[in-house]
Formats: sequence, C-alpha cells, structure tokens
Amino acid sequence: MKPERRRVVSAGGVVIRGCKRPRVLLIATRKMRVWALPKGRVEPGERHREAALREVREETGIRAAIVRDLGRVKYYFTVHEEEGQVNISKTVHYYLMRYRGGRPTPQLEEVDAARWVGVKKALSLLTYDNERVVLERALAHWRERCQKRSSPTSTS
Repeated sequence: MKPERRRVVSAGGVVIRGCKRPRVLLIATRKMRVWALPKGRVEPGERHREAALREVREETGIRAAIVRDLGRVKYYFTVHEEEGQVNISKTVHYYLMRYRGGRPTPQLEEVDAARWVGVKKALSLLTYDNERVVLERALAHWRERCQKRSSPTSTS
C-alpha cells in the first residue's frame, strides 16, 4: 500500500525587539528539546499574514506587527498514524515582525517555553537549519531598518 500524502500550509514570525542588542522570540517544544520560531497551521479562509500574527500571539502571548515578508520554506517529513505512514509536504510562510507588547507566555498545550534570547544564542539554539537561514535573513532586514531609523534625515 502506497503511503498517504498530505500538504500542510503554516505561517509564522521572526519577532525581534531592540536595535542596539536585538532579541529574538523563540519557542521550545518536545520537552525543551526543540527550539524554533513560532508558527502554526493556516486555518481555512485565513490569510498567511493573519495566521502568522495569530500563531505568534497564541503560542507566545506576544503581540507583534508585520514589518515584511521573509519568503517561505518547504520541507518534507513522514509521520506514522494508525492508518499507516503519511508523507507530509509542509510550506511555512515567514514574516519579520516587530514587538508590540505582552510577556512571553507559552501556550502549554503545544509549547514548553517562550523566551526572548540574544541573536547569537538564538542562532545556536534553533534546532532546524532552515529556520536559522530565515532568522539570518530577518536580521539583515532588521539591521537595515534600525540603521535607517537612527540615521539623521536630510531636510533639503
């Protein structure tokens, strides 16, 4: 019997606060063994951006605002269910977000911890290479944004 195939679409955010010493919001799952960016499934009728903001808020308690699209990541994995093996094709749409408010509070049904961590620590903690790449892309945009905000504007 051929394994079932399933497509999953998720959305998430790279939430950053601060310019001089930026901090990144990460979540821990699987008994603190997996560190990741907050993300989750896009609900029927929901836009990717809406899902990303909702998932960040639900999983971490943090309110954020989207700064820009960071692109998408696609990967494949297999799960074993009662009916047999299922091959999953998952696409995650990521957004750079700025912190707006709230305290990191994990959604205990799915998340063990939600924490602000420094950039170097975030890059070393992230379990998945593809999320490290997304974080590096987000940091490049964030640094550019911070430079524009701190440079004097000309009034000519």
